[in-house]
Amino acid sequence: MRSYYKDISLKTGQNNLLDLEPKLADHVEDLDCFHIADLTEQAYDWVQESGIQNGVLTVQAMHTTCVISVNELNEPCLLADINKFLQKTLPRNGPYLHNNSSLRTVNVCEDATECDRNADSHLKSFLFGSPSQSLIVRDGKPLIGQWQRLCFIDLDGPRQRQLVIQIIGE
Repeated sequence: MRSYYKDISLKTGQNNLLDLEPKLADHVEDLDCFHIADLTEQAYDWVQESGIQNGVLTVQAMHTTCVISVNELNEPCLLADINKFLQKTLPRNGPYLHNNSSLRTVNVCEDATECDRNADSHLKSFLFGSPSQSLIVRDGKPLIGQWQRLCFIDLDGPRQRQLVIQIIGE
């Protein structure tokens, strides 16, 4: 049994949906935080670098307002639908207790106020589900379905983000 570990740093933007499909301009609002990075091809590279033929690849975001997802996420209109759903369900400036400086006393940022007004980002990541995903590695490749993509989504950018990957197997 062997193990391979790697730290990855990503700089995210506030929202990159228009970079993926400019026709979505009428569906993206100025305050939308939804930056997506497709990690699928990198996952193949990581497995190849590791030399592991059969095992498990795990990718984990080290931030509470980020998620790792496996879905049909290289289709820009679906991404815009997800973004619109999140806007409608959890608006950026909702009446969140987390954002109330007179109530909140823990985990308060001393040098940056944006992390003290990001309740919607925390709730969105909670709704999405997971800061990590694991994929089976077989014959030196991660197993990914026909339309599936492995993606990192930042719901509170722009920021510098950290991911860790670990591949365990033989």
